[in-house]
Amino acid sequence: MEEQMTRGKDCQPESGSSEKNRKTALEFHHICLLAPDYEEAVRFYVDYMGFDLYRESFSSNKNARKLELYSGGRYIAELFIKEGSAGTDGQTDADLPVPGFNHLSFLTEDVELMLEKMSENGVPVTEVKIDRLTGKKYGFCWDPMGIKIEFYER
Repeated sequence: MEEQMTRGKDCQPESGSSEKNRKTALEFHHICLLAPDYEEAVRFYVDYMGFDLYRESFSSNKNARKLELYSGGRYIAELFIKEGSAGTDGQTDADLPVPGFNHLSFLTEDVELMLEKMSENGVPVTEVKIDRLTGKKYGFCWDPMGIKIEFYER
């Protein structure tokens, strides 16, 4: 017999929750994917999945093409393509050794506060960085399974 989950309503913030809680509230932002073949990636994500290719650029720090994919007018994925790459370890930000999943991204009011909260709880974090295209702050941490999580300024 399956146990029923009762967390839903219990996890809702109380009215009048603190300013710190408001600033650390998260909203899904995007997923970052890595691919070794441009044509194959565009065919799958744009042609087959139906995502809109909003913008294409070159990421000099990753030495790869970057595609921004939208669905229903909402940003959902960044896809880095480095021809001939083999995969990723999820830990490396500067290169793209293998195709696959790189990180989850969440919007937050206060990137520094989120990273501080994680660090205070023993979670490994990066320093705060500035997105060169948007001027917004962002930083990363890793969950207990080693999944890379990005906090991106709302």
